[in-house]
Amino acid sequence: MKRAAIYARVSSERQAADDRVSIEVQLADCEASCKEKGFIVVDRYVDREKYRVRGRLVQPSGQRKDRPQYRKMLKDALKGKFDVIVAWKEDRLYRGMYAAMPFSEILDELGRKLHIELVKETFDHRMLGIKAAMGKIELDNIRERMMMGRKARLQKGEVPGGDQVKYGYKKVKKRLATHEEEAKIVNKIFEWYIAGCNNMQIRRKLNGLGVPPRRGKLWAKPTIETILTTEAYATGKLFTTLDGETFTIPCPPIISEQTWRKAQKVRKRNRFVARNVKEDYLCVGLVYCACGWKCQTRASASNRKRGYDKVSGYYVCQRRTVNPESMPPDCVYSTGSQKVDDHVWDFVKRVCKESTLLERAIEKKLAKLEAKQGDLEAEANRLQQYLDKLATERQWIITQARKGAITEKDMEMQLATLQLEETSMRRELEERVASVAARKQAEALSDWASRYLSDVHAGMEALDVELETLTKVQQQELATELGAWRFEKRFPDSKLAQLRWAILEEKRRTVRTLIRRVTVGKGNNGKKRKIRPLLTLEVELPHELQSLAYGDQSPDYKVSQDDEMVIE
Repeated sequence: MKRAAIYARVSSERQAADDRVSIEVQLADCEASCKEKGFIVVDRYVDREKYRVRGRLVQPSGQRKDRPQYRKMLKDALKGKFDVIVAWKEDRLYRGMYAAMPFSEILDELGRKLHIELVKETFDHRMLGIKAAMGKIELDNIRERMMMGRKARLQKGEVPGGDQVKYGYKKVKKRLATHEEEAKIVNKIFEWYIAGCNNMQIRRKLNGLGVPPRRGKLWAKPTIETILTTEAYATGKLFTTLDGETFTIPCPPIISEQTWRKAQKVRKRNRFVARNVKEDYLCVGLVYCACGWKCQTRASASNRKRGYDKVSGYYVCQRRTVNPESMPPDCVYSTGSQKVDDHVWDFVKRVCKESTLLERAIEKKLAKLEAKQGDLEAEANRLQQYLDKLATERQWIITQARKGAITEKDMEMQLATLQLEETSMRRELEERVASVAARKQAEALSDWASRYLSDVHAGMEALDVELETLTKVQQQELATELGAWRFEKRFPDSKLAQLRWAILEEKRRTVRTLIRRVTVGKGNNGKKRKIRPLLTLEVELPHELQSLAYGDQSPDYKVSQDDEMVIE
């Protein structure tokens, strides 16, 4: 008795509720087919929810080969966990050659050990490529028809798509109408803003009153910003773009034009308010809080009332500003920029003094790249063999047409699908060949690192020099070497300020080359800080670099072995 695995899929979560292609219908039909043919169902693979790819949520479309359950099913097939794959229709398994390729490879590898059974169709392995290409053409035609339908509705002033429309409105008979409760909130937001409240204060007011947003439980600053910048609330004209063309959708005004103009005056005034700006942050863009959020740079002159005139810089966790309700205990609100910058620079200097440190790291990385290169070359060879197979298939189709076995129209259709498939394969082959070439270039990294560290180590003393101790001639020589003239527009009245900034830029370049991330966390007593610079290379740091005290800091230099280190 054969062991069967059932596969079911819908293109989107919303479609899962559609009885025509619902998961339940597919599973029920597949179960009945297995029972009729005497198969034992050993597993069921279902793709229905969105999943994350490179930080982005995607739908389980038939064009994607990275669907979680689809990939798991193919891996289990190679392990011999079942003898038959049962699906409702072929397009549930794949649509297009990109998704069909791994499926075809499994069938080629397993041969007669794996069979495919379809409930509504008959499966023919020889026609897999042609059907997949035809499925891609069908999808493209569906998209084109949908696009034409959306454009036609937009030209009539109708709202296309689902029920999600701009806050303050609702969809009534394909037109925008005022949502009375939400319109009151929109008016209140503009009223608070004109009265002097910023976005964060408005957010606190809304959340404090228990006013629910359209999505989620709490209001967010970007949502409020979107409302405050939507001119359609005053003009009654909502603009939307589709396929490069702009359309106007009429909507009832929610606020008066006078209110809109007042809000714009406030926005303009806020935009140009004079602020204390401290720009000399060494690690700007690299600092992250222990909670995972990125840190922004900020300046403060809070002691001015006491007679001080010094501006202090800080690295501040964005979570406190954007979503303070979700702050975990390990979140660090702010850390002095001078402490972090001095700490990281001291770390970089110590790393550069260890001449063999990066050489060992690169040797380790090159070993990994070499292994990857072998896989890429094998993949490129496989793709080339597949292209050769397509060329043979093309010649066979032409021969059949000459013999009269198929009509000229059938020949043209089959050749067109093969051409689509070949184009896709060639594009993928070019990517693999380019990757192989890039891996080969990595062999020069060791020489580069050795030269770079020597140059950096030699220039460390010059970057750390106290400019006031140099003569005018020495200052001029250093300014010429570092190209301080580039900052003449920034500091037109001070050659010394130009030189200081040139030194800072050189330090930034060095730090960004060697450091990919700086994590700031709380110390043991909650007041001190742990600062962890993470190198761009996978290294095992020597013991003397694993703990280095700076002032009142409690640093931790040890690189996490769970983090993937990357050579850019």
